[in-house]
Amino acid sequence: MTIGGGVALLLGVIIGKALKTVADALKPLPFPGPKGVPVFGVAFVLDPNTALMRLCDWAKQFGGTYAFRVFSTTYVVIKDSKTIKQILKDSNKGVFMRQMNTLSLLPKSGIFLTDGDAWKYNRRTVDPIIAEPNVRGMVPIMGQMSRRLANVVSALADPSGNIHNWEPHKLLQLAALDFTVATHFGKDYNLLSPLDTNGSAERENVHKTFQNFLEGFDFILKHIQLGPFIQNRYPFKLNKDVAKFYSAVDNVEKYSKEIIARRQEELKKGAAPECNILDKLIFMGKQDLIWNLVT
Repeated sequence: MTIGGGVALLLGVIIGKALKTVADALKPLPFPGPKGVPVFGVAFVLDPNTALMRLCDWAKQFGGTYAFRVFSTTYVVIKDSKTIKQILKDSNKGVFMRQMNTLSLLPKSGIFLTDGDAWKYNRRTVDPIIAEPNVRGMVPIMGQMSRRLANVVSALADPSGNIHNWEPHKLLQLAALDFTVATHFGKDYNLLSPLDTNGSAERENVHKTFQNFLEGFDFILKHIQLGPFIQNRYPFKLNKDVAKFYSAVDNVEKYSKEIIARRQEELKKGAAPECNILDKLIFMGKQDLIWNLVT
């Protein structure tokens, strides 16, 4: 009876959630816009390769403000920048421009992944750190990274200055990762150089960890319209790309925690603070600190 009652309760919860999702999907849109199909909305129309063009077409068809629904989530698109600024100005809390994480696919921590009071706290804490006086102290490492990239590109060129059979996006990605890890975590791995063996094991692990995270995040962005089906639980994790993404998230957090703990110990022993994001934000709660460093 207990097992049967548990199954009945589980089925009741599932049916209740399904009915709520359907009810939300059938509500009238707050503004004119494409209706799509029942329950799914325009999910099957917003292909990653043509989504921007589609949004522009809808703006011409429905005007400067329109709405659409992806599954049970309603989105409002506003063309007028003055209206957007006024909305942000008039809102005490809860309405902020969030570029990602509306479906909580990543932890709700850090300035880019939160909203409301949590976003306000992170904004107040992080903004002074990335202000000009602090960023100025990072100029030497920026210059060093730029020189490395220039040297690598120069080495690839033939005597006439032409480069054949190369993938510039991969070089730029490596350079960006090198710069991010150096300025955020205070670790210089020189990922652009295949000859650098200083701390090679950790270096390769960091490269692989962040590379997998970037690839997984790219997959999530390209399939964001299927957000409800790429959550961090089964059966969604049976998809190898979804499983890879969440595994990469776990590995990024693990690496960050290790670096933070190591640096906290060094500072306790009297190490001088350095001009990087980690040292300037090390007083924050661990989860917010991790995702302010990563994002």
